[in-house]
Amino acid sequence: MSANATPTTGSSLSAETKKAFRLLGHQLRLLESEALTLDELSRSNERQNPFENAAKAYSKQIELFLQDFQDRWKFKCNDTEIGGLYVPRPRGYCRPLLILPPARIIAGPETICAKWLEEKKFNVWTFADGALNEKVPNDRRHRGMYALLHKGSRDADEELRSRSFEQNRDDGQLVKIAHTEDAMRGVEVLFFEDCNFRKTGEPLDPQTATITSSLDSDGFAVYVYWRDRVSVNRYDVQYAGPCWASRAAVYL
Repeated sequence: MSANATPTTGSSLSAETKKAFRLLGHQLRLLESEALTLDELSRSNERQNPFENAAKAYSKQIELFLQDFQDRWKFKCNDTEIGGLYVPRPRGYCRPLLILPPARIIAGPETICAKWLEEKKFNVWTFADGALNEKVPNDRRHRGMYALLHKGSRDADEELRSRSFEQNRDDGQLVKIAHTEDAMRGVEVLFFEDCNFRKTGEPLDPQTATITSSLDSDGFAVYVYWRDRVSVNRYDVQYAGPCWASRAAVYL
């Protein structure tokens, strides 16, 4: 620094920056005094109502799913099924829910693909047409109807890009990156595709592919993508590419 240079001091900060620092300091004091919880702050940062009861927000989503089950799949939940539904404990901001109906309604990915083919809304291709349920079983089916939390993004999670199935399974980075130990199974990605497309008219993964946490019966990892059609394919568990990513999910 030259002898004539003017040193930078706090007084050179703009009024808006100073205001932002004051607000940050205020939030820290609120957290320290427990007048504001971390979950409330997280919801505020996500432009959600920080003081709305999180359970109420999830209850609304559950009601919409139950109505959709009845309208789309002709399935009406009984009291036992509703009472046994467990929603993972909300942490931070409220995330989108995905609720899978019982196996008698959606036995596996083939059930969803068959629905699309029947409706002829778009083309579907899989590596095991007609036998996808047997090739890609859902090992969560012992739970009956169950729920999971996820990001709800059109593209798979950016933080999990360029990581293979084997890496996600073995190196523990999934927990560090996404704060969870798991990712969506094949049937869950397809079910989310069905819900998302009917809601937005747009497919998932237009430029990417979702690596699911499902293995087929031959030991290959299953992935889902959109290229003028929904495609379900399989690949080596060690493969990773810049356009491939998983979808982190929080389960029971």
